[in-house]
Amino acid sequence: PRDYFESNAVPLIGLGASPWVILTPERYRIKVEVERQGLPLEKWQIAIYRGILTGYNDAFYIGTEDRNKFIAEDSRCAELIVPLLRGRYVDKFATQWEKAEDEKWMINSHNGVKELGIPPVNLRDDYPVLWNHLVAHEEKLTTRLDKGDHWSNLRNCAYINDFQKVKIIYPEITKRLGFFLDKGNGFYPNNKAFILTSEAESLPYLTAVLNSMLFRCCFRDNFPELMGNTYEVRKIFMDKIPIKKPTAQQAALFEALVPMVQAAKAESQKADCSELKSVASFLEEVIDACVMEVYFADHMAEHRLGIMTHVTPLLEDFDAAASPAEQVAAAQQFYAQANDSKHPIRNILIRIPVDSP
Repeated sequence: PRDYFESNAVPLIGLGASPWVILTPERYRIKVEVERQGLPLEKWQIAIYRGILTGYNDAFYIGTEDRNKFIAEDSRCAELIVPLLRGRYVDKFATQWEKAEDEKWMINSHNGVKELGIPPVNLRDDYPVLWNHLVAHEEKLTTRLDKGDHWSNLRNCAYINDFQKVKIIYPEITKRLGFFLDKGNGFYPNNKAFILTSEAESLPYLTAVLNSMLFRCCFRDNFPELMGNTYEVRKIFMDKIPIKKPTAQQAALFEALVPMVQAAKAESQKADCSELKSVASFLEEVIDACVMEVYFADHMAEHRLGIMTHVTPLLEDFDAAASPAEQVAAAQQFYAQANDSKHPIRNILIRIPVDSP
């Protein structure tokens, strides 16, 4: 009832035909200020696409044992067997691909791209080992609706080459709103996930903002809530989210922090290392604080919480093209310096919940 909202100081502003949510006054003020500074993603120089739909996963999804067997029989099979990432295995700055169920690979028997002069894959002539595998499923593959020019091909996909690009991957339905920057894994997500690519924008910066506490605070309710406290993060909703454009200096900072936190998370999962988990958690806090400062620099300065001037010097020697092991080492070094009891970064992170709740 209106009386309830008015007595609890909940502003009823901007209610119309478009979707709206009721927020506390505090969250409302933050959301309005964040939106004011942003540009809807549909106006960024980005592309958002859905993952691969095979029409019959049992034929195209394979386990590591089959992958190794096929490649051992014919090394050319490695050209078409690509890492498959299901939407449910995408987390914040990480994936659960290593711990995923056995079907972790996909036969990329694509249908070509006529506009680019790329012909459809001819399994029968060029990859007989994979052809023999699919022949066992011919009846199902022939009658499926989603297929290419030949029953052994996947359906048309004009953006098939984009899966090899640097991209952000995120699930269609999620509890945690997790976004992962794929710089070198070459993951092909299934149709329960989306990819976001760009030749012009800073994808590490976008990954940081989309994973931030500030993003969840302001935009979680922009996505339809489904059963089980999950959210539907489809393209039509992502397009409308306004994100602030970074300066070159800000983008450079996140282009170092994001690879470091992802490398630390990936290695901590492989080794089940509590120390690396602490490193990754600390880096996430640093990223959250930096995103806050991108949007609320004056507020952070007023409360002596400005953090980016202290973070930047620690990233001067970071090489984004370094190996995963070198990135993990860089993350550990950053943690050792920034988490020292006398370092301002640690003190700022401790004070933020108190001085800027």
